[in-house]
Amino acid sequence: MMQRVLAFSHVSSRVRRRSACTALAFAALISVLSIALPAFTPAASSQADPVGAARDRLGRAQTDAAAAQARYDHAVADREQSQAQITDLEQAIPATRAEEAALSSEVTRRAIALYKNTDPTGGLSVFDTNEPMEAGRKTKFTEAADRYYEKRAAELHDQAVRQQQEKDDLQKKRTELDDDIPRLEREKADAAGKIARIVRGVEITEKLAPLRAAGDPVMGPTVLNAAEMATWLRSTGSSPRLSDSMTLDQITQMFVDEGTAENVRGDVAFAQAYIETGGFSAGGSDNNFSGLGACDGCGGQNRFPNALEGIRAQVQLLKAYAGGGPLVNAASPYWWGPDPMTAATKYARFGGTGSAPTWRAMGGGKWASDGGYSGKVLGTYDKMIGSAEGT
Repeated sequence: MMQRVLAFSHVSSRVRRRSACTALAFAALISVLSIALPAFTPAASSQADPVGAARDRLGRAQTDAAAAQARYDHAVADREQSQAQITDLEQAIPATRAEEAALSSEVTRRAIALYKNTDPTGGLSVFDTNEPMEAGRKTKFTEAADRYYEKRAAELHDQAVRQQQEKDDLQKKRTELDDDIPRLEREKADAAGKIARIVRGVEITEKLAPLRAAGDPVMGPTVLNAAEMATWLRSTGSSPRLSDSMTLDQITQMFVDEGTAENVRGDVAFAQAYIETGGFSAGGSDNNFSGLGACDGCGGQNRFPNALEGIRAQVQLLKAYAGGGPLVNAASPYWWGPDPMTAATKYARFGGTGSAPTWRAMGGGKWASDGGYSGKVLGTYDKMIGSAEGT
């Protein structure tokens, strides 16, 4: 019995040791994984912090703009310096050549005088003496002076050649800079324009971030301006067909004005109108840009007397679905009822009031039966935002 107990004790000890080793190995594995996993964790995307990403883009653009400005300033300063050096050389070269010519002329004159030995004014009357040694000294002096003049004239000639070559090089450099500076100026202007667009992009992103965080509510500020909406629509290649000689810019401004008046996001309403009209290629004749009155089994939709009334009715119905409270503008008689009182009453008693506070709740039988309706609207809106942000 004692042997079995001891044997069992030994077995238990071995089991405990194996268990301890297993536990230690498992703990070591966990430790390694805890260190290694962060290395494989993907960095946070720009979607996690869109405002930070936009500011990063701005910082890079400002760095690029500073570099473009520095290149432009350096080129302008270089051109000015080159021109100043050219001006100095234009004065120096004639002076050098004049000095060379004068020395060359003097050497020639002295040579002639020495040859003739008849010109006492040349300082060469070396034979006007009866002393041979004196005459020899004068001859050597004259020869030394002539060699000096000849050497100096040659030096001046070489100097003038170098100055001319330097001038030619500087003129070539100035010509190149004259060609480069307009390009550098365009680069500088492009960089400044890019900064302006990115600054606007940061502003858009900052305004949009809380709306995204709130689940894309129907109510809220209109982030994009009329020009940005019109620019985006033109970029899609759409061919709007509008009535009463209305322009696209007038239409987009109406979405901004009506949305701002009712605190409905007019730019998202514009994206909705884009989906409903196929890029404003339909609905223009009825001034109905949002399918008001249309249904899957209906033969048509409501008509409005002008574009403003059609957009106003769209914005007011969005406000009703969102539960946005009383209207600022009078309830549209072309949608809610034939007279102001009836229209106001129908708006106040609308059965869908508050049933779609966010755009994501707008499909599936509310504004449209399509379950993916809100995704289409918000997808279009994302493209508009990307266009305005320059991303």
